[in-house]
Amino acid sequence: MADAAELTATFDPPERRECSSHKPQPALGRRLKALRVSRGLSLKDVAGATGLSASFLSLVETGRNEITIGRLVTVADFYEVGLGDLIPERGMEQPVVLRRGDRLSIDSPDRRVTTEPLASWHHGDMASGFQRFDVGAELAEGARQTGPEFVLVLSGELTVEFSDDTSVVLGEGDSVWFEASRRRRQVNTGDREAEVITFKGAMRTGDA
Repeated sequence: MADAAELTATFDPPERRECSSHKPQPALGRRLKALRVSRGLSLKDVAGATGLSASFLSLVETGRNEITIGRLVTVADFYEVGLGDLIPERGMEQPVVLRRGDRLSIDSPDRRVTTEPLASWHHGDMASGFQRFDVGAELAEGARQTGPEFVLVLSGELTVEFSDDTSVVLGEGDSVWFEASRRRRQVNTGDREAEVITFKGAMRTGDA
């Protein structure tokens, strides 16, 4: 079982690949550009602070390239905003419908885990997502937020390993609740793609 530092490194490794997008997000790019301009920063300023190239950031801002969740977290941390500020929630006066083909698709740094927020990344007190894990793929998360987290395995097998050396193996139809502030690694330990639904409490940046 890896320690907390290893979990964080796995989630956002130093070797960052700037891959072309299969589903660019123009709205997200516009929000990132507006945030940068409002701070009086150049692309070079943001690139120097985040370790991402200015050319890559420009492609994301203009909707010509996607950004992985690891990189998006890096940019959000630099601007000191939450993911919910970049992908804002919508009002609930009317039912909010999000068609399958319209969902935002965010890849993990190694592009082996895909996360699709459901309705929005952060809606009120709830964040929800649909995830696909390739065989052997893993996703580690640090203590970035507080509140409950729920994981339901729709198909395949997923093992959730915590930094205190406890772990649970979930098969199709199994679920688990835990405190989202716990560092953990989620690994597809099965022999086929795993599909997972996650629900989290309100996302709040922690001190860890």
